[in-house]
Amino acid sequence: MARIRTIKPDFPQSESMGRVSRDSRLLFVLLWTVADDEGRLRGNSRMLASLLYPYDNDAMTLIDGWLSELEAEGCIVRYMVDGSTYLQICKWRNHQRIDKPSDSKLPEFVEGSRILAKPRESSPLEVEVEVEVEVEGEWRGECEGRVKPVGASKPRPVSRGSRLPTDWSPSTADAEFLQSTRPDLTLAVVAAEFLDYWIAQPGQRGVKTDWPATWRNWVRRQAKVNGRNGSHHLKPTMGDAIRRSDELTRDWVPSEFQQ
Repeated sequence: MARIRTIKPDFPQSESMGRVSRDSRLLFVLLWTVADDEGRLRGNSRMLASLLYPYDNDAMTLIDGWLSELEAEGCIVRYMVDGSTYLQICKWRNHQRIDKPSDSKLPEFVEGSRILAKPRESSPLEVEVEVEVEVEGEWRGECEGRVKPVGASKPRPVSRGSRLPTDWSPSTADAEFLQSTRPDLTLAVVAAEFLDYWIAQPGQRGVKTDWPATWRNWVRRQAKVNGRNGSHHLKPTMGDAIRRSDELTRDWVPSEFQQ
């Protein structure tokens, strides 16, 4: 049963509509008129061609291509339940304001019921499920996922590396490297500074793909040990100043008792 629907004024300016053919844009609007109040309809392409294009003999052979364009842009999704084909218009109620909507009598879409454009073994398409952020006035990424041709977009960067565990301690190999490379350093002191420094680093600065290599570089960059407390900072720190002050206080003797 056909229904009266509305078209937003910004529909022609939508970038996603600009990426599909004019015939696909018209089909998208025509689908609204036969969708129920949940944005669902029966999706048999031959039935849709005869219902929406009663005067166009070529629609029967072209409509599958138009539907594929709309599905690739995330405007619709086609799915099958118990051998019957259905179509869901994505984010339907964001685009159609319906007073007192009736519940749909058709089964809802679930990701496992999606219909691929062609059999997988001969199809040049791959399915990529991608959650999109809704953009005002855009008809894109409106369902749970989108079908995209291979190479249509750059693959997302894979997150690699990890942060240094808070309970990290140098391994036997780490200790042997320090002993062979910098025997002038104290393992416990270097390890404590290494742990404190990297635990405190925010975000990606504290993420490394190879912590043993990071340790080796850290050891190589340590300054020569100097001073009786074994400090090996590149620059004096506040901690050095406090420790030095404590030492001076402990060593201080009133002048009248000095020999």
